[in-house]
Amino acid sequence: MSQFKHKKALMGAALLATAPAAVKASGGGSTEGSKSQRGVNHLTLEEAPLENITICVPGKSATGMTGDFRFLPDKVAVVIAPFDGNYVKMTFVVSHMIASNKKRKLILAYSPQLSPSPQIPTPKSLNKLELDLSAAEIVGIYNVSDFGMEEQKPTRIGAANPAPRVKWEFDINLANSDVPVMMNDGKDTIYVQAALLDRDDWESGKFDNMILSEVDTIQFVPNECPDTMDGKRVTEFNLDEQGVNKNGDGSNEGSTNGDGK
Repeated sequence: MSQFKHKKALMGAALLATAPAAVKASGGGSTEGSKSQRGVNHLTLEEAPLENITICVPGKSATGMTGDFRFLPDKVAVVIAPFDGNYVKMTFVVSHMIASNKKRKLILAYSPQLSPSPQIPTPKSLNKLELDLSAAEIVGIYNVSDFGMEEQKPTRIGAANPAPRVKWEFDINLANSDVPVMMNDGKDTIYVQAALLDRDDWESGKFDNMILSEVDTIQFVPNECPDTMDGKRVTEFNLDEQGVNKNGDGSNEGSTNGDGK
């Protein structure tokens, strides 16, 4: 399990050191205007509250899965009570990784700021690298083994698609001691992005073939949810240590800041 406070090497240092080689190796081509192909030219990144955490979302913008496990919008706020416990836990979900006979690396990284233009070319990815690498850190590096399915004979209802996709869930512990320091320094917002690339490319420092997720925004707020976000009343998800929503089902009716509609 990745620890948010774990001091991994700066992603920027690793990637910027190889950026010139990546530019030369990009081989042209562009996904600009290309059709979206899940798992081929983009990933999907989602967050879900897990346990011991309060999440604030604008309006009724969270979609239910099962029980108290909810996918959240691309922009959320996380309540951090400074030094109240060790951490709060959030689940990150990366979807649409398509089957491959190669071993790959899944990277989750964040930066407190965005770059005005991609600092590394990624011609195979519909989503471009938006993080400012000079301030970025890798939160987690995960091994994705090769996977697929056995060849299947057609049935009367049809044939199985030979290229299944998988969804990965992993938990991140947000440190109640380190994050407040960032907040006090005026860095209360982070931008998170996931990337997938072949293990050989990762080990050789070749990053231009990776595919990326969209960028999600996480703001840290002290002690309680604000009344509004982006001009909308806030829905609050307040989960206890067992992942049970203290506000009920997470709807605005069960939220202290909801508009009750």
